[in-house]
Amino acid sequence: PATAEYQRYSPPIEYPTYDLDRPKDSFIQICDMLIDELLVDLTLNYKLPQRERDWLYNMMQYNIKGGKMNRGLIVVNTGIDILRHNKQNNSPTNDTTNNTTLCRLAVLGWCVEWMQTWLLMTDDVMDSIDMRRGKKTWYRKLDDDYEGGSWSIAINDAFTMESLVYKVIKRHFGYDPSLCYSIIDIMTETTLQTELGQLYDTLCNNVIPLKDFTPQRWKQIVQYKTAYYSFYLSTALAIM
Repeated sequence: PATAEYQRYSPPIEYPTYDLDRPKDSFIQICDMLIDELLVDLTLNYKLPQRERDWLYNMMQYNIKGGKMNRGLIVVNTGIDILRHNKQNNSPTNDTTNNTTLCRLAVLGWCVEWMQTWLLMTDDVMDSIDMRRGKKTWYRKLDDDYEGGSWSIAINDAFTMESLVYKVIKRHFGYDPSLCYSIIDIMTETTLQTELGQLYDTLCNNVIPLKDFTPQRWKQIVQYKTAYYSFYLSTALAIM
């Protein structure tokens, strides 16, 4: 398989302590861990030069953080509630909320947040948005910081963000091939649903006539562009 060589150079996973009394700080700590892991992986296994390493680090720091993190925290909180319910009812699928379980839930939460990141990065380009979360959008920042159409690098950065999510999934859930497949399956399906919603939305921009902008089309946009990845995905990942 394509990842056979990668397995040889994959260091062991060392999760930090996840403090439920400081949920947002603990959640962000997992994000920092994932970024560090990926940069080590890309350096060792893909011979990533320092300039490109710095670029990816700055790109991820700039784009991933700064949001409310609701989608990611839903994964953690829902997972904790399910595990506690199972424990109270002596369910045969019972598991305790140990540190590894909490950190893995947070990893899944960041997979959703990173999905949100690459979707926003591309959406900003398509909609010519200048500001996001109180600062310049990534493509606009590149356009201002560099010359010669460097804004277009943001498109490749968005694709890279998407690819890195699947590196994270394989590293942290590859111990269970069935679970890993299920996570990848729902992530790719939700991505397709969201991109179809984006199509429904963008065609409203000077492509379809006004008479075709109906309540049914509005419902399709809300359902496919937002609902699946904002609500359903987080809950479904927690259940897994």
